[in-house]
Amino acid sequence: MATVVRHELAGCEGFRVESPEGMLGWVEETWLGAAGEPVALAIRTVDGRDGLLVAEDVEAVAPESEFLTVRAGTRLLELELPRVETASSNGLAASWRTTGEPLDPPPEPPGAVAHALLAVRPWRLAPPPKPAAERPLWQQVVILYSALTVIVAVVIAAAFIAAWLASGSPY
Repeated sequence: MATVVRHELAGCEGFRVESPEGMLGWVEETWLGAAGEPVALAIRTVDGRDGLLVAEDVEAVAPESEFLTVRAGTRLLELELPRVETASSNGLAASWRTTGEPLDPPPEPPGAVAHALLAVRPWRLAPPPKPAAERPLWQQVVILYSALTVIVAVVIAAAFIAAWLASGSPY
């Protein structure tokens, strides 16, 4: 990656991130190395997840249109939740680390209308996906009895309709 592009990464918070497959998301933060140069970007994907993009995977930066492109086949690294430590010498210290796992791109790129809305209003990103969790037992019981009630009602109605069609009377 050229030094000019690394220099341009320093001020690209909020830029759209596009890959050859479609829009990935927006730049949330620029991560600096020991010498103060940009080495990675924290990305918020269009489906609400957080990932890390290494600076070497950035292909081009267009500051005038607040847009950057990544190479084909670029993989984001999954980011853990941010952590704050209060036992720091200057009060608070915050850290954000990767899990080391690759983050798959969003399952489907947004359609034309959603793409246009996201380009205009990036703060309207979807919330992060919630992990699959079981419903509480009481909700499962209510759903089960509701479904059973509907099935019984349909069977009874079908019996009366069949009797009415066969004999002209539902009794």
